Amino acid sequence: MMSAAGPALATPLRVCMRDRIRETLVTRILDGTYPTGTKLKELPLAREFNVSQAPIREALRELEGSGLVSCERYRGTRVRGADIEELLESYELRAIMEIRSVELSVPYAATALEEFGRCLREMATAVARGDRERYIDEALRFHRGLVQGSGNRTFLRLWDSLHWEVRGRIALRRIASQRHGLKPLLNLHKSLLARLRTRDVAGATRRLRELFATVAAPTRPPA
Repeated sequence: MMSAAGPALATPLRVCMRDRIRETLVTRILDGTYPTGTKLKELPLAREFNVSQAPIREALRELEGSGLVSCERYRGTRVRGADIEELLESYELRAIMEIRSVELSVPYAATALEEFGRCLREMATAVARGDRERYIDEALRFHRGLVQGSGNRTFLRLWDSLHWEVRGRIALRRIASQRHGLKPLLNLHKSLLARLRTRDVAGATRRLRELFATVAAPTRPPA
């Protein structure tokens, strides 16, 4: 008889594998290993990663939600590449949600402020060490916490549905490759947290607008 612990143990393993597969595919799309139009086949990918087709299918579904691939019935999954205009549009929606979340949340609970501080320390360490991926992980955790603190479940579901673990990496990797890298964003986060701690709603929302404008600037095509 199957133990009660069986399914519970299997789920995190599958999720971790799906995340690893998704990140590998995102990297290959962004660095040009998989150019636009490349067909991504579940069976060869499953063999490469030594998994069943289920986590491959789940990873491709997330990439479709992020706009990096398109899935058509009977035609399979093909790489679309990074749609910059759609990425900018999604950032506009995210900015609206996060600004409103801050307005609803201040004053944040002490535990939330402690977690923001922890994220910020990790982000600073990552910048000092040139660890781009660690910075991105902690920055996304910081911003999700802003939304979660609002208590608005619809905001949080929508934030998650936009797959920021993929979209955020597209934008932040671009910024990391620029001359000044991620340090200006780190400084804006420090200023934002200082205003959250003093319950300065207007100042905090101004910093959020500056953050999103800074993220969008290197992504926006020239006029």
